[in-house]
Amino acid sequence: MTNQRIFPNWDQIRSFKTPLTAGERTLITYLEKYLPQTWNIFVQPFFNGDRPDVVIINQKIGVMIFEVKDWKRNIYRSNLAVGFDKSQNSKFQIRQFFVHDNRGEWKISSPIKQVDRYRSNLINQYVPNIGERIDINSKNLAPFKIGLYFHGMSTINALELTGNNPKQCTVFGRDQLDSSNNLAKIVPDVKLQYSISMKTKWYNDIVFWLKPPFHSVEQGMKIVLNEEQKRHVLPSSGLHQRLRGVAGSGKTLVLAQRAANLASKGKRVLIISYNMTLWHYIKDHVSRTQKNFNWSEIEFNHFHGFCRDYLLENGYQWPHSENDSDENFFNIRIPALVSKYIQQGINTKNRKYDAILIDEGQDFQKEWYKMLCLFLSENDELFFTIDEKQNIYEKDHNWIDSMIDTKFRGRWRLLKKCYRTPVKILKLANLFSQQYLPNVGETPEPVPNQGEIFKPQYGWFNVNNSTVTKSALYRMIYWLTKKEKIHPSDIVVLVPTHKEGWEYVRYLEGYNFNINHVFEDDSTYNRHKKSFWMGDSRLKMSTIHSFKGWELLNVILITPSKGKNRDTDFLMYTSITRTRQNLVVFNTNPRYSQFGIQSQNYNDFLSVYKN
Repeated sequence: MTNQRIFPNWDQIRSFKTPLTAGERTLITYLEKYLPQTWNIFVQPFFNGDRPDVVIINQKIGVMIFEVKDWKRNIYRSNLAVGFDKSQNSKFQIRQFFVHDNRGEWKISSPIKQVDRYRSNLINQYVPNIGERIDINSKNLAPFKIGLYFHGMSTINALELTGNNPKQCTVFGRDQLDSSNNLAKIVPDVKLQYSISMKTKWYNDIVFWLKPPFHSVEQGMKIVLNEEQKRHVLPSSGLHQRLRGVAGSGKTLVLAQRAANLASKGKRVLIISYNMTLWHYIKDHVSRTQKNFNWSEIEFNHFHGFCRDYLLENGYQWPHSENDSDENFFNIRIPALVSKYIQQGINTKNRKYDAILIDEGQDFQKEWYKMLCLFLSENDELFFTIDEKQNIYEKDHNWIDSMIDTKFRGRWRLLKKCYRTPVKILKLANLFSQQYLPNVGETPEPVPNQGEIFKPQYGWFNVNNSTVTKSALYRMIYWLTKKEKIHPSDIVVLVPTHKEGWEYVRYLEGYNFNINHVFEDDSTYNRHKKSFWMGDSRLKMSTIHSFKGWELLNVILITPSKGKNRDTDFLMYTSITRTRQNLVVFNTNPRYSQFGIQSQNYNDFLSVYKN
């Protein structure tokens, strides 16, 4: 990093389209004047589209995120209300905030929750290994502080408004900025020399999101696209295009190259999927492209995360779902609220994109597409990829084909050849599709000798109960890692549910396997999903749903033992097509027993299971 310690510099700050508020300017000026030179100051940093007001960082001490409010005490108030946690079947207290003016009084989102969301996104999504360290030991949260500055209030009034809880968040008013002696009250860690919990490697990862670097041609790992794929990577202003691609055909690779091409032209891009575990995988592909672009042009999110961020940053409460089914709440009510507000011109963080690229579009609904279109700039470019055979949520796709009330035009673009899955495994997938998913989507065409250099192996074992499955799973992983010398990071175990996943994690941890997984309980909701990424060196475990769109050399599948036939058929096909080399199936579902016997290659893994 250069000698500059405020980013961007003051000349650039003065050219912001939306000028700094009086409060923002006052706090930044104070920090620049009194904060030691070892701290850097970031003003409205990129933060993957979050745009907090001010972030300060010291690579040996930690990070502090500030939200600035120019609120006047006489028009804002708060009170304590009672909430109800359905998952815990218990009541809890929640502080509600209200604003009052000549139009009346209405509820607004909590400013504490707003700044805490920035911190949560940093440690759980953008640099997920931080969240995992905090999971292991809560003291590791210590280097990551948050603060609220109320420019139009005294500190006493600000504390009264927020509930007098300084341990949760540093809260202060204008009077604290009258003297350099108050710096430690504003930045609690300023007198530290270092923090034992702040890891050196985290600093560069955090700064990447605060001040995204320029990605040069030399940094990419040349991606070789075939002629079929190259036809879909060029930017197309004003067009909404559909790409139907079979599993392993390179849909995500095409999407990543297209994003880089757009960003290289200075276009602002949103890459969005339904699956929250997928965007790290897409980002890795984008980093491999050989194009010159600034990372700040590309934003990553999953659909409901995007909705949540938009609502909260614009001062709206995330609504409760007591009177709705989860499906109605998340799939209809939430997108409708976002559409309503954005159509009213409410967009504090200026979320406008020249292009929106949607991966795994088979998970999307028409209302979601229409909502996202409201965030497009005049460039109005949208790219939509789909594979019907991976429709594990059984969404209706008629709206995409009919093109009624959408901007899709023309014939589908198509990728039919499978470049990921070895021919041996692809034949198995196509056989399964013919038997259980006839007339659904395109049939992948094998590429001769694809993957055969790895000598792919396949094994199918019908098992009767969970005890047998656990024992078989351990023996298979032991054989792959100890005998075949396959690194644990190249193995993923796919299971039907989080509950089953936890059982397998605890069982394998008893044999000293270190595991990177997505499984959640009430205390870690979504944290493990956000920290699940291919760069982790541990054995991987995931639900089938969360691994859709990913790939790995070795896949061990534990089949769903029950459920609707159609649901499990889609899950099975999706799982089979995730591997780039070896596939092992431990089947607990009678529906597939005969298929396994018919397709079994007894020369591969069977001897391992029996011995």
